[in-house]
Amino acid sequence: MAVTTLSIYRNLLREVNRQFTKTNDTFVKYLKSVYRDNKGVTDPSHINVLNRNAENTLVYLRSSRQHKELRDAYSAIVLEQKKRIEMSANRVGLQLPKEYNAENAATDRVMNTFHK
Repeated sequence: MAVTTLSIYRNLLREVNRQFTKTNDTFVKYLKSVYRDNKGVTDPSHINVLNRNAENTLVYLRSSRQHKELRDAYSAIVLEQKKRIEMSANRVGLQLPKEYNAENAATDRVMNTFHK
C-alpha cells in the first residue's frame, strides 16, 4: 500500500498533537520545519527514504501511546484492589454485589415506604 507523503505528514501531526502539545508545541514546530526543509527534494530514492523514516517514527509514536494507554488501564500496580477485583469478575462474566451503605439503606427504606 503506497502511502503519500502528505498523509504521513498529517498522521504524524495528529499523533504529535495527541501526545505532546498539551505542554508545549516544540515537536510540532520541529516536524513542520523538517518537512519544509525537505520540500525541494526531487530524487525518488531520497523521498522514499524520508517517507520510510517518517512512517517508522509514526509507528513508534502510535505504539508508545497505545502501550501507555494499555499500561494505565490494566496495570496491577496502578489499579486499586477494588477496581482490580471488579475487572477480574467482569472478564469471566460476573458482577460484584452492591456494597451495603447504612446511610443509603435508611433513605432507600424511607423512600420505598412513601412510594408504595
